[in-house]
Amino acid sequence: MQPFPGRGRIYLLRHGETEWNRERRIMGRRPVPLSERGRAQILTLAPYLVPLGIEMIVTSPLERARATAELIAQQIGGVPVQAEPGLTEVDYGSWEGTTFRDLVQAPEFHAYWQEPVATPCPGGGESLLQVRDRVFAAMARVAEAAARRPAIVVSHGDPLRLILCACLQMDPAQLRRIRLDNGGLSAIELTGDWAEVKFLNMRPDLDALLQD
Repeated sequence: MQPFPGRGRIYLLRHGETEWNRERRIMGRRPVPLSERGRAQILTLAPYLVPLGIEMIVTSPLERARATAELIAQQIGGVPVQAEPGLTEVDYGSWEGTTFRDLVQAPEFHAYWQEPVATPCPGGGESLLQVRDRVFAAMARVAEAAARRPAIVVSHGDPLRLILCACLQMDPAQLRRIRLDNGGLSAIELTGDWAEVKFLNMRPDLDALLQD
């Protein structure tokens, strides 16, 4: 089964690293910029994208994703970058700015962890079901606009994991079984009836994929 309408090949790219990623701090909708390491990750990946014939780049509007998309566009020949609000990061509500180390001490986090799909994040945040619905709608728009031309979608860890879970017919509650690193590239092929995952989390520095 295919999780959203459309045909063609779409590359899924998680934004480059930020200092908050290094600190294991929840960013959510915060305007956190790429770090120098994050920029280097994207510049290292870019030469591998040149032969792919990318004609369209669509990005989450958040600063770290937009900067990633613009770096890629510059390196592969000035492909236009379009913002798509539906691709933005999960709204983590009152958890934004918190480190994961602190978060695991909170009782509401354990309730969320038991039922992560339907439980919204505290403080007016989203549930994964809400995220999935808006991301799938955004991906349908991307596929329609791309009209089978190769496209890159730049987004965030959990929105991209939800796409890949659906393509693999996995329970979205298991999305953490899919590793997506900063600067990691995946690809899906849409036929109109079903979706094939071509590859997952490709990075030039393969040894880094095995780190914790």
